[in-house]
Amino acid sequence: MNKWGSKNRPLYRLILCGLVLFSAPKGYATERPTFILAAANSTCNMVRALGEQFSRGRDISMEYICKSSGRLAKGMMGAAIKPDYYVSANRSWMDKVVDRGIIRSSAVSAPWSNRLVVAVPALSGVVLDGLEDLKGEAVASIMIGDPSTAPFGRYAKQALAASNVWGSVRDKITTRKHTTMLANNLAEAPVGAVGILFSTSITASLKTVLVIPESLHQPIRYYAAPVAGSALSDHALAFSQFLKSQEAITLADNRGFITNP
Repeated sequence: MNKWGSKNRPLYRLILCGLVLFSAPKGYATERPTFILAAANSTCNMVRALGEQFSRGRDISMEYICKSSGRLAKGMMGAAIKPDYYVSANRSWMDKVVDRGIIRSSAVSAPWSNRLVVAVPALSGVVLDGLEDLKGEAVASIMIGDPSTAPFGRYAKQALAASNVWGSVRDKITTRKHTTMLANNLAEAPVGAVGILFSTSITASLKTVLVIPESLHQPIRYYAAPVAGSALSDHALAFSQFLKSQEAITLADNRGFITNP
Protein backbone atom coordinates (compact mmCIF):
# COMPACT_ATOMS: atom_id res chain seq x y z
CA MET A 1 0.00 0.00 0.00
CA ASN A 2 1.17 3.50 -0.73
CA LYS A 3 2.70 4.92 2.43
CA TRP A 4 0.68 8.08 1.79
CA GLY A 5 -2.58 6.19 1.94
CA SER A 6 -5.68 7.24 3.80
CA LYS A 7 -4.25 6.41 7.22
CA ASN A 8 -1.35 8.80 6.71
CA ARG A 9 -3.22 11.67 5.08
CA PRO A 10 -3.38 13.80 8.26
CA LEU A 11 0.41 13.50 8.62
CA TYR A 12 0.88 14.33 4.93
CA ARG A 13 -1.26 17.46 5.24
CA LEU A 14 0.69 18.57 8.32
CA ILE A 15 4.01 18.20 6.51
CA LEU A 16 2.66 20.02 3.44
CA CYS A 17 1.46 22.94 5.56
CA GLY A 18 4.86 23.12 7.21
CA LEU A 19 6.61 23.27 3.86
CA VAL A 20 4.36 26.10 2.71
CA LEU A 21 4.97 28.07 5.90
CA PHE A 22 8.74 27.67 5.83
CA SER A 23 9.05 28.41 2.11
CA ALA A 24 7.09 31.67 2.33
CA PRO A 25 9.21 34.83 2.40
CA LYS A 26 10.07 36.01 5.88
CA GLY A 27 7.57 38.56 7.10
CA TYR A 28 5.48 38.03 3.98
CA ALA A 29 2.27 39.16 5.61
CA THR A 30 3.70 42.04 7.64
CA GLU A 31 6.51 43.61 5.62
CA ARG A 32 5.96 47.20 4.56
CA PRO A 33 7.53 48.74 1.46
CA THR A 34 10.79 50.58 2.10
CA PHE A 35 11.09 54.21 0.99
CA ILE A 36 14.77 54.85 0.26
CA LEU A 37 16.14 58.38 0.60
CA ALA A 38 19.59 59.10 -0.88
CA ALA A 39 20.75 62.30 0.82
CA ALA A 40 23.83 64.48 0.64
CA ASN A 41 25.79 63.80 3.80
CA SER A 42 25.45 67.34 5.12
CA THR A 43 21.67 66.91 5.19
CA CYS A 44 21.62 63.41 6.67
CA ASN A 45 20.55 64.20 10.24
CA MET A 46 17.91 66.64 9.06
CA VAL A 47 16.62 64.27 6.37
CA ARG A 48 16.31 61.48 8.93
CA ALA A 49 14.24 63.77 11.13
CA LEU A 50 12.11 64.79 8.15
CA GLY A 51 11.67 61.15 7.17
CA GLU A 52 10.54 60.24 10.66
CA GLN A 53 7.89 62.96 10.58
CA PHE A 54 6.82 62.14 7.03
CA SER A 55 6.43 58.40 7.60
CA ARG A 56 4.09 58.75 10.55
CA GLY A 57 0.72 57.35 9.57
CA ARG A 58 2.09 55.97 6.30
CA ASP A 59 2.41 52.27 5.60
CA ILE A 60 6.12 52.48 4.78
CA SER A 61 9.47 51.99 6.45
CA MET A 62 12.34 54.42 5.83
CA GLU A 63 15.90 53.74 4.71
CA TYR A 64 18.63 56.36 4.31
CA ILE A 65 21.77 56.35 2.17
CA CYS A 66 23.99 59.25 3.24
CA LYS A 67 27.10 59.98 1.17
CA SER A 68 28.55 62.88 -0.78
CA SER A 69 26.27 64.11 -3.56
CA GLY A 70 28.67 62.90 -6.24
CA ARG A 71 29.03 59.40 -4.81
CA LEU A 72 25.25 59.10 -4.62
CA ALA A 73 24.80 60.34 -8.19
CA LYS A 74 27.46 57.96 -9.48
CA GLY A 75 25.82 55.11 -7.60
CA MET A 76 22.47 55.93 -9.19
CA MET A 77 23.94 56.25 -12.68
CA GLY A 78 25.69 52.91 -12.28
CA ALA A 79 22.58 51.28 -10.80
CA ALA A 80 24.53 50.42 -7.63
CA ILE A 81 21.86 52.16 -5.58
CA LYS A 82 18.19 52.56 -6.44
CA PRO A 83 16.60 55.15 -4.16
CA ASP A 84 13.11 56.59 -4.36
CA TYR A 85 14.28 60.13 -3.62
CA TYR A 86 17.53 62.10 -4.05
CA VAL A 87 18.85 65.17 -2.23
CA SER A 88 21.97 66.81 -3.69
CA ALA A 89 24.12 69.55 -2.18
CA ASN A 90 24.61 71.24 -5.54
CA ARG A 91 23.00 71.65 -8.94
CA SER A 92 25.75 69.99 -10.94
CA TRP A 93 25.17 66.45 -9.62
CA MET A 94 21.42 66.83 -9.85
CA ASP A 95 21.82 67.92 -13.48
CA LYS A 96 23.87 64.81 -14.22
CA VAL A 97 21.15 62.42 -13.04
CA VAL A 98 18.52 64.50 -14.85
CA ASP A 99 20.55 64.21 -18.07
CA ARG A 100 20.58 60.42 -17.61
CA GLY A 101 16.79 60.36 -17.30
CA ILE A 102 16.96 59.16 -13.69
CA ILE A 103 15.10 62.25 -12.49
CA ARG A 104 12.68 64.55 -14.33
CA SER A 105 13.82 68.17 -14.40
CA SER A 106 10.27 69.39 -13.75
CA ALA A 107 10.25 67.54 -10.41
CA VAL A 108 13.39 69.21 -9.00
CA SER A 109 13.03 71.75 -6.18
CA ALA A 110 15.59 73.75 -4.19
CA PRO A 111 14.25 73.76 -0.63
CA TRP A 112 17.32 74.87 1.36
CA SER A 113 20.55 76.88 1.34
CA ASN A 114 23.66 76.83 3.53
CA ARG A 115 26.75 78.85 4.43
CA LEU A 116 30.43 77.97 4.12
CA VAL A 117 32.65 78.59 7.15
CA VAL A 118 36.18 78.06 8.38
CA ALA A 119 36.28 76.16 11.66
CA VAL A 120 38.88 74.95 14.16
CA PRO A 121 38.88 72.62 17.17
CA ALA A 122 37.01 74.20 20.08
CA LEU A 123 40.19 74.86 22.12
CA SER A 124 42.27 76.13 19.19
CA GLY A 125 43.79 79.59 19.38
CA VAL A 126 43.77 80.18 15.62
CA VAL A 127 42.19 83.51 14.64
CA LEU A 128 41.35 84.50 11.06
CA ASP A 129 40.30 87.86 9.67
CA GLY A 130 40.06 86.59 6.09
CA LEU A 131 41.01 83.70 3.85
CA GLU A 132 44.41 85.27 3.19
CA ASP A 133 45.32 84.47 6.80
CA LEU A 134 45.33 80.79 5.83
CA LYS A 135 48.76 81.46 4.31
CA GLY A 136 50.18 82.32 7.73
CA GLU A 137 52.35 80.10 9.91
CA ALA A 138 49.58 79.72 12.50
CA VAL A 139 47.71 77.50 10.03
CA ALA A 140 49.52 74.19 9.56
CA SER A 141 46.86 72.23 7.67
CA ILE A 142 43.56 72.86 5.90
CA MET A 143 40.87 70.22 5.51
CA ILE A 144 38.32 70.57 2.71
CA GLY A 145 35.94 68.20 0.97
CA ASP A 146 37.03 66.32 -2.13
CA PRO A 147 36.15 68.83 -4.90
CA SER A 148 35.55 66.00 -7.39
CA THR A 149 32.60 64.50 -5.48
CA ALA A 150 31.78 66.62 -2.41
CA PRO A 151 30.08 69.95 -3.16
CA PHE A 152 31.36 71.60 0.03
CA GLY A 153 34.87 70.86 -1.23
CA ARG A 154 34.07 72.40 -4.59
CA TYR A 155 32.71 75.53 -2.90
CA ALA A 156 35.83 75.71 -0.72
CA LYS A 157 38.12 75.50 -3.74
CA GLN A 158 36.09 78.21 -5.50
CA ALA A 159 36.40 80.51 -2.48
CA LEU A 160 40.13 79.94 -2.11
CA ALA A 161 40.69 80.52 -5.83
CA ALA A 162 38.55 83.67 -5.83
CA SER A 163 40.62 84.98 -2.91
CA ASN A 164 43.86 84.26 -4.79
CA VAL A 165 45.15 81.98 -2.04
CA TRP A 166 44.58 78.52 -3.57
CA GLY A 167 48.07 78.27 -5.04
CA SER A 168 49.71 79.46 -1.82
CA VAL A 169 47.92 77.03 0.51
CA ARG A 170 47.58 74.02 -1.76
CA ASP A 171 50.37 72.11 0.00
CA LYS A 172 48.51 72.48 3.31
CA ILE A 173 45.28 70.99 1.97
CA THR A 174 43.98 67.51 2.64
CA THR A 175 40.58 66.29 1.50
CA ARG A 176 37.75 64.31 3.06
CA LYS A 177 34.93 62.37 1.41
CA HIS A 178 32.11 64.13 3.25
CA THR A 179 31.45 66.92 5.72
CA THR A 180 30.69 64.70 8.72
CA MET A 181 34.04 62.95 8.33
CA LEU A 182 35.79 66.31 8.11
CA ALA A 183 34.03 67.61 11.23
CA ASN A 184 35.00 64.50 13.20
CA ASN A 185 38.61 64.56 12.00
CA LEU A 186 38.97 68.28 12.65
CA ALA A 187 37.72 67.92 16.23
CA GLU A 188 40.65 65.59 16.94
CA ALA A 189 43.25 67.43 14.84
CA PRO A 190 46.47 68.90 16.27
CA VAL A 191 47.23 72.57 16.82
CA GLY A 192 47.15 74.63 13.64
CA ALA A 193 44.49 72.62 11.83
CA VAL A 194 41.50 74.33 10.21
CA GLY A 195 38.64 73.06 8.09
CA ILE A 196 36.25 74.54 5.56
CA LEU A 197 32.77 73.09 5.79
CA PHE A 198 29.08 73.89 5.92
CA SER A 199 27.89 75.90 8.92
CA THR A 200 25.31 73.21 9.70
CA SER A 201 28.13 70.69 10.24
CA ILE A 202 29.65 72.58 13.17
CA THR A 203 29.54 70.48 16.34
CA ALA A 204 30.19 71.26 20.01
CA SER A 205 33.80 70.14 19.45
CA LEU A 206 34.38 72.89 16.86
CA LYS A 207 34.11 76.64 16.62
CA THR A 208 33.66 78.93 13.64
CA VAL A 209 36.46 81.45 13.10
CA LEU A 210 35.35 82.85 9.74
CA VAL A 211 32.15 82.97 7.71
CA ILE A 212 33.18 82.92 4.05
CA PRO A 213 31.51 85.63 1.95
CA GLU A 214 28.94 84.15 -0.41
CA SER A 215 30.34 86.23 -3.26
CA LEU A 216 33.43 83.99 -3.32
CA HIS A 217 31.64 80.83 -4.42
CA GLN A 218 28.57 79.63 -6.26
CA PRO A 219 25.33 79.82 -4.26
CA ILE A 220 24.99 76.87 -1.90
CA ARG A 221 21.64 75.33 -2.72
CA TYR A 222 20.25 71.88 -2.05
CA TYR A 223 18.23 70.19 -4.77
CA ALA A 224 15.64 67.51 -4.10
CA ALA A 225 13.52 65.31 -6.37
CA PRO A 226 11.72 61.97 -6.68
CA VAL A 227 13.48 59.33 -8.73
CA ALA A 228 11.63 58.59 -11.97
CA GLY A 229 10.19 55.10 -12.12
CA SER A 230 10.16 54.60 -8.36
CA ALA A 231 7.76 51.88 -7.24
CA LEU A 232 6.78 54.29 -4.46
CA SER A 233 6.20 57.30 -6.70
CA ASP A 234 3.10 58.40 -4.78
CA HIS A 235 5.11 58.60 -1.56
CA ALA A 236 7.99 60.32 -3.36
CA LEU A 237 5.69 63.02 -4.72
CA ALA A 238 4.11 63.38 -1.29
CA PHE A 239 7.56 63.85 0.25
CA SER A 240 8.24 66.75 -2.12
CA GLN A 241 5.00 68.35 -0.95
CA PHE A 242 5.87 67.63 2.68
CA LEU A 243 9.13 69.60 2.31
CA LYS A 244 7.01 72.70 1.65
CA SER A 245 4.98 72.27 4.84
CA GLN A 246 5.45 74.52 7.86
CA GLU A 247 6.42 71.47 9.89
CA ALA A 248 9.31 70.68 7.54
CA ILE A 249 10.36 74.33 7.24
CA THR A 250 10.50 74.73 11.01
CA LEU A 251 12.56 71.57 11.38
CA ALA A 252 15.08 72.75 8.76
CA ASP A 253 15.30 76.22 10.31
CA ASN A 254 15.95 74.73 13.74
CA ARG A 255 18.88 72.77 12.32
CA GLY A 256 20.52 75.85 10.82
CA PHE A 257 19.48 75.47 7.20
CA ILE A 258 18.16 78.45 5.28
CA THR A 259 14.78 77.64 3.75
CA ASN A 260 14.21 79.04 0.29
CA PRO A 261 10.89 80.67 -0.67
